[in-house]
Amino acid sequence: MSNQIFQRRYWSKNLDSRNLGGEFSRKRFHFKEEAAFYFSPEQQYAVKKLWGEEGLSGKRILEIGCGVGVFALFLARQEAEVFVVDLSLERLKFLKNQAEKIGLGDRIRIICGAAEDLPFASEAFDALYTKSVLIHTDIEPASRESYRVLRRGGTGIFVEPLNKNPFAWFYRTYLGPKEWKSITNYFDTNRLRRLAKPFGNIRIKYFYLFSFAAFFFQFGVRSLTAFQFLVRCLNELDNALFRVLPFLKRFAWFAVIHAKKR
Repeated sequence: MSNQIFQRRYWSKNLDSRNLGGEFSRKRFHFKEEAAFYFSPEQQYAVKKLWGEEGLSGKRILEIGCGVGVFALFLARQEAEVFVVDLSLERLKFLKNQAEKIGLGDRIRIICGAAEDLPFASEAFDALYTKSVLIHTDIEPASRESYRVLRRGGTGIFVEPLNKNPFAWFYRTYLGPKEWKSITNYFDTNRLRRLAKPFGNIRIKYFYLFSFAAFFFQFGVRSLTAFQFLVRCLNELDNALFRVLPFLKRFAWFAVIHAKKR
């Protein structure tokens, strides 16, 4: 079985907003709550870089990999013209259903496809966004395709987990779904270099060293209040450590990669 077929089956069965391999009840999906968890510090930074001071209204934006649709719905609420491509038809159906429920169905166009072979014309988009998606791809064709579909001057924002955070490593090795090991290649220096190759230059901001602990209250015992308090406090600590001891960035959990098409 090819990796893409395996992944399509896995993600179609896994409609859990936490991506933990479980079934997800549509009745439990609350956009405001999911968005509050989703827009943690790395996402707030990603949105600012996605379209700067001009805002998102009227921009044609592609999201590769939709999850359960929180970011696509957010983009649509900003009056962006949103396109979403995902391997999983079930996830796309779920997103379409949620968009229609809140009156955004006409602002989101969904397409079933792969990051390595995007079904769009060259220079079709003003901006492109992914989160925790390129770790599941063949990075070189996925990077080339991302570059191809961006217009000149367009922005690519890639939010991806790294491979050296010791706390994340322990979780992935001993507690995470066993399927992750066969469908995931976490980012390292080499993978970052291969992503950057078509673009030439990229900028990277690192997030989460000790603040990884705050995510227990998102992915473990779910508590929005505890999550927001801890992630705010521990993220400030991490940022201070990254400034004083820059080598610690190699142990960050997430990187936000900001690329421009020249």
